[in-house]
Amino acid sequence: MPGPHGQGGEIRFQDDGEGIEPEALNKILNPFFTTKEKGSGLGLPIVKSIIQAHQGSLEISSAPDTGTTVTITLPALALQKVS
Repeated sequence: MPGPHGQGGEIRFQDDGEGIEPEALNKILNPFFTTKEKGSGLGLPIVKSIIQAHQGSLEISSAPDTGTTVTITLPALALQKVS
């Protein structure tokens, strides 16, 4: 899916699961935050860092009992002529 100006792209993952509690949603991208017994809390912060390194953005929206949507937006690549 193209970005807002027809350039780049957007990837959206959506489910209709139990959702994420608002308290957790506010912390979910913080390093070492986890709701899992054996989680490290590093997965999503690393993903966010990689996306931002490519001038993209990561958005997570959710509400209990309505599911979660994760949206990754990346800009178009600037092609350079190699001489």
